[in-house]
Amino acid sequence: MVVRSGERCCRVENEDNGETMYIGQYSHSIDPKNRLFIPPKFREKNKTFIITKGLDESLYLYSPEEWKKVLKKLEDLSVPNKMQQRAFKRVLLSGAHELILDKHGRVLIPKNLCDYAKITSEVMIIGVGNRVEIWDKAKWEKYYRSQANTYFKNLAGKLDL
Repeated sequence: MVVRSGERCCRVENEDNGETMYIGQYSHSIDPKNRLFIPPKFREKNKTFIITKGLDESLYLYSPEEWKKVLKKLEDLSVPNKMQQRAFKRVLLSGAHELILDKHGRVLIPKNLCDYAKITSEVMIIGVGNRVEIWDKAKWEKYYRSQANTYFKNLAGKLDL
């Protein structure tokens, strides 16, 4: 396993199977045209990404390879309530867009996704293993201070970390 680190973010590549794990966090601004700079370490392998609605009013950014895995999971999904299953797929997939990096390392976030995540100007870009999450910075800081940190402390004891 190779760790390549940047200022505050990095990408970990498992040389055995070529899978990429995104880790770290990066603070940045989204411009008035909804263009967002993707940290260099997050875009080393990919010039194209898939973005969609995430949980907790965040956005999920996947590499094409990871997106294929998400689609496979959706095909294999078996939920007793078929209406819930169809609704979940519709929300996730109808919100999905392909993004292509421009020559400056930016992507154009669709307005409907910025509205969903309540992103206005300052964002937090965080690596979460197989994906990157994009949060409104104030929302991320509030979530991190309250819920995430509490869950981290509770689980860390159980996981013996």
